[in-house]
Amino acid sequence: MTEVIEEEDFQIPVNIITGFLGSGKTTLLNKWVNTEEFKDTLVLINEFGDVGLDHELVQAVDDTVVLLGSGCICCSLQGELIDSLTTNFIRAKKGLIPNFKRVLIETTGLADPSGVISTLAGDEFVMTYYRYDGTVTVLDGQFVREQLKNQYEAVKQIALADIILISKTDLIDSDEIDAITEVASKINPSARIYPMLKGNITPKIIEEIGPYKNSDHQNPDKVAAWLNIKDKTVASPFKPASVSNTIGVAKPRIIAHSNIESFCVSVSDPLDPLVLLSAISLVQEQYGDSILRIKGIVNIKDQEKPVVIHGVQGNLYPLTELDSWPDDDHDSKLVFIVRATVLEQIKYIFEQALKNPDESAIRYYQEVISNAEQINQ
Repeated sequence: MTEVIEEEDFQIPVNIITGFLGSGKTTLLNKWVNTEEFKDTLVLINEFGDVGLDHELVQAVDDTVVLLGSGCICCSLQGELIDSLTTNFIRAKKGLIPNFKRVLIETTGLADPSGVISTLAGDEFVMTYYRYDGTVTVLDGQFVREQLKNQYEAVKQIALADIILISKTDLIDSDEIDAITEVASKINPSARIYPMLKGNITPKIIEEIGPYKNSDHQNPDKVAAWLNIKDKTVASPFKPASVSNTIGVAKPRIIAHSNIESFCVSVSDPLDPLVLLSAISLVQEQYGDSILRIKGIVNIKDQEKPVVIHGVQGNLYPLTELDSWPDDDHDSKLVFIVRATVLEQIKYIFEQALKNPDESAIRYYQEVISNAEQINQ
């Protein structure tokens, strides 16, 4: 039986906060860094001047790190992300800064969060001591219509989000909030969406992200919320990412620049983990850039406990075993967020690979696992 990698206590969760320039991302950070909830959190920001720190500044470690009265550690990103994560980890171990239990990374305005996620998955030290724990995307309630129509990055920021915050809700009406919520849900059906006014929303929402915490292993409801498959019988794509408002006076549709769609694959029989890995590898090799996200809960053959699977744009994270199933339904369910133009191809190839696995791929993965087990002995 293939060994499932269990989560280690020492891995520090890393969250990303992203959004276009002017979306309200900095306003949100201004609120969060000074809260009790952000005690023992390392926040990696672009420039200190972007976030109001002076009134809370209690100690400057050096030109790049300051400690706040709240217990939050703020670090200016003046180089490579990997260097910053490594350096601050060592600083904490040496006692130069307090130990931190979480990292929050601010992306630049047009940044594609998948680039940050790929960076986190590409360094051995970072993968050993940190784990990606999800993305918060801030949408500009005033201008998201134009951004979705003209900027594919805006679509990706929604597709890769675990939590979506709609800002500037005092400047738009409730119908517009509903329309934004609907189009965001169609791009990313599993994300949680909240309206936000001037950054006033509790940082505790970060605790809702993902099943990759030991505490969540004792709370199957969080796993179900992370998956958020609204219709367990879904086997066809959700509707395209464009909506029209029919409440009151009709408004123009919100249309995404490049439609992203989602589909769910449900399998009743337990899956061979090597077959699953080879099927995912096959569609990623052929359609890597078009598969924005894969997430699911899987019934692995000869194992009683369920396994969570999570991949972002070609990066597949270690399979993580949970303590129990969220409910009595033990079918495997995988949600794919993909480009609409190749959805049917991806779905067909994946399902066929599960039914008729490639034996050479199976042997390859078996060798990889065997070699890894020998190295770890």
